Amino acid sequence: SYHLDESKKVTLPRRVRTILQTMETYRESIRHAFTYTLSNGAIEGMNNKIKNIKRSGYGYRNFYNLRARILISYKLTVPRHQPRPLTFEDEEVA
Repeated sequence: SYHLDESKKVTLPRRVRTILQTMETYRESIRHAFTYTLSNGAIEGMNNKIKNIKRSGYGYRNFYNLRARILISYKLTVPRHQPRPLTFEDEEVA
């Protein structure tokens, strides 16, 4: 925050100014990314796996066969684990 404000007082190349403007626009989101451990990576991974199953199947006879293949594949490969806490502070206590 302090450094972003100070950078406005200095003449900088256009690309650097663009980067700083973007950082200022998303300052709150960037702060949240460092504070919370939530991610949509697991969901994106599932979507990618489903797309690969569809691609490798070259078409299933009907939707129920495709759904069964996805569910079987998901149940066999997903490890059972405890959900992670919401903040880093919670992780340190655990």
